[in-house]
Amino acid sequence: MAEPQEAVDALMQFGLTEYEARCFVALTQLPHGTAKEIGQVADIPRSRVYETMDRLYDKGLVALHNAEPKEYQAISIDRALDKLRAEYDSYFETAEEALRDLEPTYKKAEQGVWAINTHDQVTSRVVDLLEDADGEIVLVVLDEDLLDETTLDALQAADERGVSLYVGTDSETVHDPLGDVGLADAVFTTDLVEWFTAMEGSPRIGRLLMVDRGPILASALHEEELPGVPNETAAWTDGVDHGFATFAERVLTYELQREVDVELQ
Repeated sequence: MAEPQEAVDALMQFGLTEYEARCFVALTQLPHGTAKEIGQVADIPRSRVYETMDRLYDKGLVALHNAEPKEYQAISIDRALDKLRAEYDSYFETAEEALRDLEPTYKKAEQGVWAINTHDQVTSRVVDLLEDADGEIVLVVLDEDLLDETTLDALQAADERGVSLYVGTDSETVHDPLGDVGLADAVFTTDLVEWFTAMEGSPRIGRLLMVDRGPILASALHEEELPGVPNETAAWTDGVDHGFATFAERVLTYELQREVDVELQ
């Protein structure tokens, strides 16, 4: 059976204060209650119960009976959760609108090459770039651990919305998962891929990504610090406005034009 504190903690994640959550949880355990009764169950001072219940009433989470003394009753759990969910969703919508309004200004103001220091962060950036693609994706993958389920899902989604996919590898352990999700035709190999694969020592190239001939990401694999966890770092840029990105874009575009007959732009 769940403990009251679990419910209190969960409600606080929805934006209720600790006292609001404790009073609401206490009231759900009572058919109705006065400030004294609620305070006893919630274990908070009666003087704080009144102001807390007023806030819960304003949020529509409790009903008030103007008796003497005042009595309160929690609305049904289903209705309460619907209200909290709607309010929580509204916070997301407000945040999304505000962030999207700010994003173009941010991107124009912050040109450059950016460093990423962990494997999870690299994967997150790769997936973000794949999800933003609307024309073409070129992804060179040189290690099977770097083609995880999240990346595969993003590649599948891009394929389904009509994005041209080109995945460079000469590793069967990379090729096979792509075939399993219907993307075998996207695989290509070149002398460049074979040269990258043959490199020894650390660090070595992990993956290269180019999206819509613009955003570029290049990652390096270092010696593992934790068994089974890739030690990956990367650099990425939003556009080909400087040497690193221009070089990577020209090399990848040339290899595509030479090996898979993709038109040079």
